[in-house]
Amino acid sequence: MKIGFRKRLVIASVAIIAFGLSLTSCDPEEIIEQIKPDAKKTKLYTYVSDLMHDVYYWYKDVPANISHSLSPDVFDYFERHLVSQDRWSWMMTGEEYLDDNAGVSTSYGASYAQPVEYFNDYSIRVKYVFPNTPMSENGVKRGWELTHVNNTPVMDLVRNNTFNSEMAKSTNTFTFKDLNNVSKTFTTSAREISTRSYFAREVYTSKEFPGLTKSVGYFNYYTFNAYMLKDIDDAMAIFKTAGIKHLILDLRYNGGGDGRATQLLANYIASASADGKLIAKREHNDKYSSLDNKVENMTVIKRIAGSLDLERIYILGSKGTASASEVIINGFKPLMDVIQVGTTTYGKPNGMYVLSYPENNYDNPEYIFLPIAFFSVNIDGKGHYLNGLEPDHYRPDDLYHEFGVNEDWVKACLTHSATGSFPALPPKGASVKSEGAMFRIPVESDSPNYGRYTFTLESVKL
Repeated sequence: MKIGFRKRLVIASVAIIAFGLSLTSCDPEEIIEQIKPDAKKTKLYTYVSDLMHDVYYWYKDVPANISHSLSPDVFDYFERHLVSQDRWSWMMTGEEYLDDNAGVSTSYGASYAQPVEYFNDYSIRVKYVFPNTPMSENGVKRGWELTHVNNTPVMDLVRNNTFNSEMAKSTNTFTFKDLNNVSKTFTTSAREISTRSYFAREVYTSKEFPGLTKSVGYFNYYTFNAYMLKDIDDAMAIFKTAGIKHLILDLRYNGGGDGRATQLLANYIASASADGKLIAKREHNDKYSSLDNKVENMTVIKRIAGSLDLERIYILGSKGTASASEVIINGFKPLMDVIQVGTTTYGKPNGMYVLSYPENNYDNPEYIFLPIAFFSVNIDGKGHYLNGLEPDHYRPDDLYHEFGVNEDWVKACLTHSATGSFPALPPKGASVKSEGAMFRIPVESDSPNYGRYTFTLESVKL
């Protein structure tokens, strides 16, 4: 993709020459040492400025010549180019980018949430656990309640605003209550862990869930990672062998990811009648509007060997469902029998190109920039769901059970598959809202960087 910020090298060179002329009375070696840091900074900041005045969706609203001197670092300088309505663009270091692609992070291996919505319960529950991590090795499961950290009640930590700092320590003593309300205490240390792109892939028949007349697949997909495409291949092979007709696609905690993984999943799960049809079209700013109607720059279903023969898809979504996940929901609804179950999704109807600095260096970048470059619409031209996608059938997230036939959302879909009707909602808990309102912990979807639908420049054809 040829973008207009290549001129930055000329600008940087002129700035260096001008600065050098003003210091002609100094020692030449001293001049070089003085200008090197500024030259590097000027080159980087010019790259950012040119980028944000070119591929950025709202480039027309970005002020010209934003001063370098007012920003302490490149993160601040990048942020100063974002328009007020943009809550999605972000950047990261090259090291963070490489670790993210590899699924590597330093962690205890669990994520937490509170079942406040509907249940009015402010207890801190395990949302999910990655395998082969300190938490999984100590037997921790989804639904367990975290009660103490280092012998301090967790609600005291939340109340004192020290929960995050305590959880970030390299070694902690944790106390949980398991699903049978039995306490378990252990001490463990965070370590570098490798995640995977899914939490569960199961096939349910009448043996596992009495009343089913068709085999139902369950795929709890966590992230659209282009470096973990085999996870999709392996899951679909299991479903194909089982001859499933209904699929429960659990995207409730999937914040999106790479367009290549989105394409592959779509190719597998689309019905034969949807083959060749549009899932998503990217709409760019006026500088790149010529890309909008090029088929090769659209997400179009291309069924492949091993594609499933589905009659219906249940898609589970929540506030944690964003970007590429929302593209799947919005894209498939006009094409197949799709029932969205859960709560309203995040609301990120747009995406980015992965832009590296130095340019085109993705093996060892210094920084990665992810400015919003396009909005996505489906075959009917529908998109711009800034407030999220509302479910066809509302249900509150069940943080009291492991993923599977006993978890409310999965059980509800299996019930609907077997009977044609959804069961009643679970009973509500006693309200403690007025007391607990101050005692919320942050979750992943609270982050301003949440949600991705990305493409590499190599995938864009002019």
